[in-house]
Amino acid sequence: MDLKKRERILILVTLACIVLLTGDRFILTPLGKTWKKRSEEIALLKKDLGNGEILLERKEDIRDRWAKMKESGFSSDSSDAEDKILMRVHDWAVKSGLTLNSLRPRWVETGGNERNLEFRLSGAGSLEAISRFLFELERDALPLSLEDFGISVRDKQNRSMDFTARFTSLILKETDS
Repeated sequence: MDLKKRERILILVTLACIVLLTGDRFILTPLGKTWKKRSEEIALLKKDLGNGEILLERKEDIRDRWAKMKESGFSSDSSDAEDKILMRVHDWAVKSGLTLNSLRPRWVETGGNERNLEFRLSGAGSLEAISRFLFELERDALPLSLEDFGISVRDKQNRSMDFTARFTSLILKETDS
């Protein structure tokens, strides 16, 4: 009788181990992974919600800035847009002390209701002049975006530098609405 009792205990312990192992493999581990994944998703959603709330707080400022950009923006007339930007770039160069070597406009069709006016600029000046020029470009109400730029040193004292830049302006085509 002692042997049967021992066998029963071993069978019960074995069954308990099998149940625990199966429960861990098929219930606890997948459940833990699901909870971890959901926790990460909740954290991401909270971050997105925070970003959305910040945008809502700044809504009026963003709308005002967009209205100013549209107001000071350009009609779909190519020469008008080019002339405005060329005059502004010349003013910024004079104001900052930058010497312009070349300034080439180019129209880029993007399709749909918009197109880009791209400018490639090269010039020379001090680091202060270059930074002032970039400051003027960025703070102007014209809808311009600095896409890329480069600076190279001309002399050993780092007083004179060559400067290249590419910036664009989004031109919205007139729509009949």
